[in-house]
Amino acid sequence: MQTQWWAAPVLGLFLGLLGLCPPVLAQTAAQDTVIARFRDARALATDPLGRVYVADAGRDVVRVLDRDGDEQGSLGGAGTRAGEFDSPTDVDPTNGQTVWVADAGNGRVQHVSSEGLYLEAMPVGPSFLEGGNQRFLDDGRDGATVQGDGRPIAVVSTSGDVVFAIDGRNDRLLKWDEQRRPEPLVGSVGQGDAPQRPVALALDGTRRLYVADGAGGGVLVYDLFGTFLQRLDTPSFPARQALSVHRGRLWIVCARRVFVWDPDTRTVTEHPVDLPARLVDAARRGDDLFLLTPTRLHRRPVW
Repeated sequence: MQTQWWAAPVLGLFLGLLGLCPPVLAQTAAQDTVIARFRDARALATDPLGRVYVADAGRDVVRVLDRDGDEQGSLGGAGTRAGEFDSPTDVDPTNGQTVWVADAGNGRVQHVSSEGLYLEAMPVGPSFLEGGNQRFLDDGRDGATVQGDGRPIAVVSTSGDVVFAIDGRNDRLLKWDEQRRPEPLVGSVGQGDAPQRPVALALDGTRRLYVADGAGGGVLVYDLFGTFLQRLDTPSFPARQALSVHRGRLWIVCARRVFVWDPDTRTVTEHPVDLPARLVDAARRGDDLFLLTPTRLHRRPVW
C-alpha cells in the first residue's frame, strides 16, 4: 500500500502533542475509521472516563459513545420539557458525572447527569440578565417554562461549577456563578475589548477563557472574571467551528484545517485536514484523535 503524500509532513503533529516534536496532524486513508454517523452533528467532547459525546441537532440528542463508536447512552430527545432538547449545539461533560448542553432551540443551557437525569436549566437572553437568580431545579414540573429569548451556541464549565455560554442571537458572552447569578461577562459588542461576534469557547483550567471572534477572525483571551488579557498573535482563521484545549495548547478547528497555538512559544501551526466534508469539531483522548463532520465521526491513531 502506498502512503499518502501528505502523511509524512503531518506525522509530527501527533508526536508534538505527545511532547516529542512540534505538533502536526496526520492521517492515512487506511488508518481513518468512521465509527459513527449522525444527521446534523454540531459539537464533540470527551470526558475523563474516555466516553465521547456528540451533539446531534438533527435528532435533538446528545449521543454518548465509546472509542469504537458503540452506543453507551443517549441524552435528550426532541421537546421543551426538562431534559429534552431542540437543536443542541454544544456539549461539555465536565467531570464525566454531569453534562452541560447548549439547548439552542429552547433558549437555555441544561445541566443533566451522565444518565440523563435533569438537574437544572438556565434561560439565555437579554430579558434574564437583570432577573437575579435564574436557577431552575427539577421540582416535579415539566420544565417547559425554562426557556429564554436567546440562542446559546456554546457552553463550557469549570470544575468549580462556574458556567460560561455564548448567546448567538445577541452576540453576548454570559456567565453564571456557583449561585447561578447571571451576568454578561464582557461589554457590549463593539465596545472595548468585547468580541464582535463570539462563536466558540474553550477553558484552560481556571486561568484562561478563549473566545473565537467570528467577525474579527481571531481569538480573544480573558480571565474568568471577564478581564481582557490578550488577542492571540495569530492570522485570521477561516470559518472557525470550535475551540478546545489539550495539554495547554489551544486547538482552533476550522472547516478544512486545524490550527494549534502554543502559549509558551506564542506560535501557531496550521494543519490541513483531508476529509470529504467540512470539519465541525475535533478532540484528543489518549491515543485517539476524533474528527467530527456534520454526518460522521472519524477516529485516527496518535503516534
